[in-house]
This record gives sequence, C-alpha cells and structure tokens, in this order.
Amino acid sequence: MAVDFFFYGTLRDAEVRQIVFGPDDSAGAAEPATLEGYRCAPVERGRFPAAVARPGAVTPGVLVRGVSLDAAARVSFFEDDGSLYSVALKPLGVADARSAAAWVCIAGAALPVEAGTWRFDAWQRHWKPGFLTAAAAAMAAAAPADLRRYRRVWLGRLSRAPEA
Repeated sequence: MAVDFFFYGTLRDAEVRQIVFGPDDSAGAAEPATLEGYRCAPVERGRFPAAVARPGAVTPGVLVRGVSLDAAARVSFFEDDGSLYSVALKPLGVADARSAAAWVCIAGAALPVEAGTWRFDAWQRHWKPGFLTAAAAAMAAAAPADLRRYRRVWLGRLSRAPEA
C-alpha cells in the first residue's frame, strides 16, 4: 500500500521531505499540482502554513505519489495529525489539465491561522535553515509507538478510501 500526498507548505521542500520521510524515501518525484477551494494561510508569522477552506482560492503545491505507509505515519507525526491538522482526500489539478486525488493536511480548528497568504519562496529565504534543524529534532523524537499508531490510522484510512 502506498499513499499519494499533496504538500502545499514546508513539505514542498525536498530536504524537509527527506527528514520527515526518514530512511524509507521511496516516494516518487514531486510534481506541481494545485488544490482548489483552499487558501494557504500563514501560521506563526509565516513559519509554516495551513490550508483553510475558501471558495475560489487556489493553493499551489506538489503531488508526491507512492509514499510508503511508514513514511505516511512519519508525515502524520510531523503534522500532528488529528490535533493541529486533519487529513482528507481531495481532488487536485495537475499538469496538462489532468486531475488526481491525494491526501492533504487541512487546518484544524485549534490552529491559529493568520490573514494573508503563506509564500513558499519567502519561507525558504527566512525560515528554512532553522526549520530543518527543528524538523530533524522533532523526527528524532518520534516514538516507535506513535509511528505504529499512525501506521494503523493510515491502514484504516486507506481501507475506507474510495477506489481511484
């Protein structure tokens, strides 16, 4: 079983994905994609973003196909799945007017989103170096029990997901 993800924030960055996916980095290459009906809102003055429903908005990002269950569990740990974010299967626009569906982390009610639009290029310039250090420390602290729990969550999600 593999998981397809749409990343609109820090996980658009290949170095962040490498840290979060961990030793199992067998996912496919990232390809440009868009998520309609959501805005990419800044959190903590742009340190990271959150997707928030907004009719007419379009959020750019990347589609990463074939993420292993173990790497998907690590993504859920990193994103605090079920607390700060919820995960939902959403339709995407991809190159050449094709469409796809992928799992997306959507802002939870407890996440203090701000006005405006989060910018990936600004994040890379201002926040990325410190973020890489913090992400590595966070992922090093991932307890095996947490990762096993998130792996079970993904098995359940995938068993209930509609066939593509």
